[in-house]
Amino acid sequence: MDWCGTAWASEAAGHGVPEAPNAVTVLLSWLGEGALARWLHAWENVIFAMIIAVLLAAGLLMAARRRSLVPGRAQNFAEWLVESFEGAFTGDLGEHTRRFLPFLGTLFLYILALNWAVLIPGLKSPTGGIILDGSKVISGGFITTASLAFCVFLFVQYTAIRSQGLLGYLHHLMGSPTTGGEWFLCVMTLAPVTHILGELVRPVSLALRLFGNVTGDDILLGVFFVLGVMALGGLHIPLGLPLHILIVPLVLLFGFVQAMIFTWLTSAYLSLSLAHHGESHHKGGE
Repeated sequence: MDWCGTAWASEAAGHGVPEAPNAVTVLLSWLGEGALARWLHAWENVIFAMIIAVLLAAGLLMAARRRSLVPGRAQNFAEWLVESFEGAFTGDLGEHTRRFLPFLGTLFLYILALNWAVLIPGLKSPTGGIILDGSKVISGGFITTASLAFCVFLFVQYTAIRSQGLLGYLHHLMGSPTTGGEWFLCVMTLAPVTHILGELVRPVSLALRLFGNVTGDDILLGVFFVLGVMALGGLHIPLGLPLHILIVPLVLLFGFVQAMIFTWLTSAYLSLSLAHHGESHHKGGE
């Protein structure tokens, strides 16, 4: 069987889940079972995430340097993309949209590139997949999605503290009580604990949603890839039927939708971190 079929056979034997082969898969078939091979296999999602980040940053820097008064197709597309982002997030952020647009735009483009990376030969989607060693989970796409969600969590908390002040932020976590009765209920119902748990649940929800959906797409793509290899396996040639092409439209669609959902929810969380700040200013004006 060719290296593609061999890679899938080891996955099906209990060392992982079916997925399309990537550059690390090929390298592992050459290295065999060793310490370096195990390290690469365990950290392949992180490695690909870093590679995609560097490639995306390099591409955006090159595009930014080629700006001109008479825009070409690439610049027109970039300007249209920025305007689309601004229009999409204005409903949540209002006058603060441009302040957060670089963060939200970068987040969306990076997640989209991560989700679609599996369609490029040699790469994989670092936001999906489960890597097993026997029956033990040693790595997977959740590392990437959890890292992204943690960055969002920190940025939202930083924004809230910067906008409301530390005391205002703590007051908001208490449930914003104003009267003695509200303070009493706040203490009796453990409102601070509820608010803190709510803040902690958000990044977990973001990470799990993105990881679960991308993993499902990757497994489906891998299964059809394997079926294509197995269809011509009896001929003992390193070729297969391109059945995975049937799943490509779904990967493109769901990858885009998941990137948009993650970014839109981030926009909503940022809006909530600014809402109390806006209300306090309004009350102060009155």
